[in-house]
Amino acid sequence: MPASRSVPTAPVIARELDRLTIPTQQKKLPSTFLQSFCVKERLKDLSVDRLPEINPSLDCACTKALTIAERTAVKLANDALSVFSRLAYLIEHDNPALRSMMLQMWDSGAWKWMLFLYNSGMDLNESISNDSESERIPLTRQVVTVAIVDALVGCSDSDTLGKRLIRVPDIVALTARLWVEDLPIPGRVSMVHKELTFAVYHIMSDSQDDTALSSLMDAVDGGADTIISAASNHLRRLGASTPLVLKDLNSQLQFMQFITKKPALRDAMHRGDTLSIALSVIAALTKNSVKIPTAHEMVVSCMDSILLPHLLSGADVKPLIQSINDGLLRTIYDARVAFDRYEECCGALEEVLIQIVGPSLVFRSVLHAVERSENKTNFFASYRSGKSEFGEWETLHEVYQQMVRFKHSLDEHPEPCGFMDCQTNEVDMVIKLQRCAKCQYEKYCSQECQKQDWPRHKLYCRREDAGGTSRPFCTAKMH
Repeated sequence: MPASRSVPTAPVIARELDRLTIPTQQKKLPSTFLQSFCVKERLKDLSVDRLPEINPSLDCACTKALTIAERTAVKLANDALSVFSRLAYLIEHDNPALRSMMLQMWDSGAWKWMLFLYNSGMDLNESISNDSESERIPLTRQVVTVAIVDALVGCSDSDTLGKRLIRVPDIVALTARLWVEDLPIPGRVSMVHKELTFAVYHIMSDSQDDTALSSLMDAVDGGADTIISAASNHLRRLGASTPLVLKDLNSQLQFMQFITKKPALRDAMHRGDTLSIALSVIAALTKNSVKIPTAHEMVVSCMDSILLPHLLSGADVKPLIQSINDGLLRTIYDARVAFDRYEECCGALEEVLIQIVGPSLVFRSVLHAVERSENKTNFFASYRSGKSEFGEWETLHEVYQQMVRFKHSLDEHPEPCGFMDCQTNEVDMVIKLQRCAKCQYEKYCSQECQKQDWPRHKLYCRREDAGGTSRPFCTAKMH
């Protein structure tokens, strides 16, 4: 049965908690609080024996018709969840009685109520309680979502409850779904995604293996791709917001740097548009360089967390080529001009040109991308006509011109097959050759010749990745 009417309502308890812990930043509750406000009795509304369905599932909604008592229990549980979430923030700083009570409530049904409210209670007024206007439950999808999100974040913030949370795959999956869905809450833009980013971070960092990560990815359609897309889209929104909120932007960059250390998520990032979004964020910071004194620090963070580690960390140079097509060099040049006074920022921008773009010009596909980008955005023309002298841009321009001339010389003069023992090299005839699919420079008359020449060609058909380790860059394919 629901708690007695003599017990203070959950909103009353929540308001008292706010008064005690928010204005004064008090971390320890008064010793009489739990007793005087009958908190334990109120939290009993989250007991499993009050659930309309004893074993709620994340993927199976409750379809039974609720009685009036069950509808009341749903309303009281949602209110009690708001109290539970506020107490979760204090569990590490308070007395053992609170810790024991919270763990008991978690184990006795709090997490099951979260599942029920998410899957069956999100649309209660549209499904299982619409038979009578007088019996409608005063809950909306947004109200229920806020209660669940607050509880999940509160549990994640607690070391004690956080360990309980990651042991329940359905709760980990629930966190992922809410985080990806990012239900709009009136007056609180991206509240769900922003708050649950904290919970996702703790779930992934507190898990001893990749079990929690697997639960996160399995919970949403698209798996790792959807997880990365959700994080990248939030970064996009933060970069496009007016005004820019640097604290939120920096937190999101740090989060993305953390999750892309996981191989599955890093590979998904290369398939998505995260690098392009990072460029748009740098462009926005450059545009606001005068208004935002610390914009250069955010550019460095964006470079260090996304661009520098991942432009060449994939299996090939496609991420770099796509970034060049998306305006990488124009963005880098504009940022270099805007933040010329800041040594660290200039150093990060220079590293992209000297360590990544310049050496990669040996690949025809990268050289073609730079040519197309220059024709479209004129970054080299802007540098040559500008008053500033940037050594890295002078070096890049010289290397670019050398590689263009080298490419033209190769195209204009017929060459023999790259395999020196090929019989076609002994006759005076023109043979149609195909380029190595990776380095784009060595040519062969057939795949057989390429395979036989591999012991020699592999010594220089390679590239340096973002981590500084060599990797063969030739395969037995040609085009």
